[in-house]
Amino acid sequence: MKRIASVLTIFLALFVAVAAFSVRAEAAGAVYDNAKLLSQAEIQKLTSEIQRIENKYGVRIGIVTQPSMQGRSIGQVANALLDQGYRGAPNGGIVLLVSVDPKKREYYMSTDNPMRARITDDAGIKYIQSEMVPKLKDNKYGEAFLKYTGAIETALDYYAKEGKPYDPSAGFHPLAAIIALIIGCLGGYGVRETLISSMSNVTPAARASEYLVDDSFDLQESDDRFLFMNVTRTKKSKSSGGSSARDESHGGGGGSF
Repeated sequence: MKRIASVLTIFLALFVAVAAFSVRAEAAGAVYDNAKLLSQAEIQKLTSEIQRIENKYGVRIGIVTQPSMQGRSIGQVANALLDQGYRGAPNGGIVLLVSVDPKKREYYMSTDNPMRARITDDAGIKYIQSEMVPKLKDNKYGEAFLKYTGAIETALDYYAKEGKPYDPSAGFHPLAAIIALIIGCLGGYGVRETLISSMSNVTPAARASEYLVDDSFDLQESDDRFLFMNVTRTKKSKSSGGSSARDESHGGGGGSF
């Protein structure tokens, strides 16, 4: 009965989306490929992966693709999909919405607050982006969505073991990098000096003049003349790096690809 109720909830969510901007749901499950980006085998593989992660961590995960947002804010639509079909799990929900309109290819991930505690708006979402977006840019959508689910599992597994959100940069400490750099420089200098000292035909000169060959250089006249300079300024275009529809009950983030 719970599974039937879950399926009915998803259908209801997509029915509301149909009324809003013509979303077509043709499969019952966590993946709704309305833009026809995936093969049936890819959909089945993704659905299986999502169900495994959901059962393991007590979460809800969704993937929805659209041929176009038809002028709608992708972040606001993703939030609506989350509210209508992916909330209610003990440890939260997340939904990825991808639009492949040729004029503006974009994506957005929306999280509820329980998931937001596990996948933060900054480090967590950026980590998923770093894994997924390169594949989106290459039009490898099946691989991109597997990267998306894999990154989610990594973050959830870390939270389950450590009790805090996953942050890839947490293991990096600037002081450690400085110490490693100093050690490397000292080691390199030591090797260099050892090699130089072992060479019988190379010895340091006492004076700089000893490096010059007699009568090899004769400067007769010196003259510098500045003629003119051209300066061209071009306005730098702004990059569409990301977008946000975050509020008190929604986290996440997205951008173009």
